[in-house]
Amino acid sequence: MILGLNRGEIKLVEPQEGWKEEFLKTQKEIHEATSIDINRIEHIGSTSIKGIKAKPMIDFAVGVDDVNNVPSHIFRSLQEISFYRLRVVLEDEIVLAKFDNNETFDVKTHIIHMVDYRGEKWNDLILFRDKLNSSQALRKEYEELKANYIQNETGDMDDYTNYKERFILGVLKD
Repeated sequence: MILGLNRGEIKLVEPQEGWKEEFLKTQKEIHEATSIDINRIEHIGSTSIKGIKAKPMIDFAVGVDDVNNVPSHIFRSLQEISFYRLRVVLEDEIVLAKFDNNETFDVKTHIIHMVDYRGEKWNDLILFRDKLNSSQALRKEYEELKANYIQNETGDMDDYTNYKERFILGVLKD
């Protein structure tokens, strides 16, 4: 199974056997380390969408009661299972990552998007995943959009995310 991206790298790989199992294994680890309910730890991102090429990282939506007031023991518990808070500043979201080597922190393998459980961001993340999984046409369009960026554009992960934003917002409105 291919899993992980080097710092600054943007690439897509064919769907991998094992992504779902890796999600389930890590979901259990997060639950056991933090006592966050299993139903508040969801598989999101392209690795959760059936049959499309994806960045080889497992993305999680982790729902908390108040993202602006997360108890410090949650972060300590996540760090014990090798999830580290990133310096990414997003409104109503905390981002953590797991790396394949905790000495170099070069290759990200897992990303946690910590948001308010059943808040707007939570709902959007789950709705987007579910809409794509229920529509082959949307999956194909999304995969082509991402491939087009990689083939024709230059930029970092922020540029890549911004490039996809109009499509994502369109899916959420429908």
